[in-house]
Amino acid sequence: MNTSGRHRWVFVIALAAYSAALAVVLLAPTSGRQSEAASWLGEVGTWVGVPERFLTQSRVEFVCNALILMPVSALGSLVWPRAGWRGWTAYTFLISCTVELTQGLLLPDRTVATADVVANTLGGLGGALVVGIGSRLVRPAS
Repeated sequence: MNTSGRHRWVFVIALAAYSAALAVVLLAPTSGRQSEAASWLGEVGTWVGVPERFLTQSRVEFVCNALILMPVSALGSLVWPRAGWRGWTAYTFLISCTVELTQGLLLPDRTVATADVVANTLGGLGGALVVGIGSRLVRPAS
């Protein structure tokens, strides 16, 4: 997707703001609020009719962990499209590993989970694919 200089700056600012907010959430000393948010999302899922077997706390948290990094790779793909979906998947994998390592070493009330790395990486792939597919669909005909 070819973005003009003006639009690119909007994406850069959005990426920086989202990344800063994400750092606050991911590097919080405890994960109580995040677990509460996942529980709330599970309740919303029940309300809209998602079968309960899909709404266990661990499954909802997995989905939340995937969704939380999608904007990073989507916005990143708009700012630096040359990285492509493979690059943004790798970047989100590295971001996730760094977060989990930081949580494990510096935040004693947080737990390290390999499933979080998998979910975050899948989310990174998803965000990059959405932008990649979207850019092909809206590309002007030559």
